[in-house]
Amino acid sequence: MNRKALALVFNELLLVASLSAGVVPGKWEKVQAEKPGTEMIIRLVSGEEIRGAYQEVAADSLLVTVDGRPRTLPKAEVAKITTAELRTGPLWNGPLIGAAVGGIVGAISVSGDNLDSDAGQIVIPLGIAIGAGIGLGVDCAFQSHITLYKAPGVE
Repeated sequence: MNRKALALVFNELLLVASLSAGVVPGKWEKVQAEKPGTEMIIRLVSGEEIRGAYQEVAADSLLVTVDGRPRTLPKAEVAKITTAELRTGPLWNGPLIGAAVGGIVGAISVSGDNLDSDAGQIVIPLGIAIGAGIGLGVDCAFQSHITLYKAPGVE
């Protein structure tokens, strides 16, 4: 494989690695973005799990409705917040990972001598497109509880 193909594959891998960041510990932004009334599962530092409807979030607390009554939870006591309903995750990471894998497979399948040929110029972009499509399909097929917040040091 020549340097051009290796550079393409390396760049795709770097892009996938840099964009695959998850929830940033200690940030409330994902919780704040939810609509009031959204059902959430809140795990406290004590290990207790609370299922409630989100109402609002302040800098140091979270207000939820549990069994019809408002309950304020101090941020210091919250270990993790996830959605109660199953959702698909972000739809950009599956196609990105699939495109990287497809590009790698395409680059490997083309020998160094054929990379500049017409077939070589088609195989890598075709692999990228097929991989992105497969990655999008996989992302859409799997649903889970989405983590909105994790306190620093929580696994």
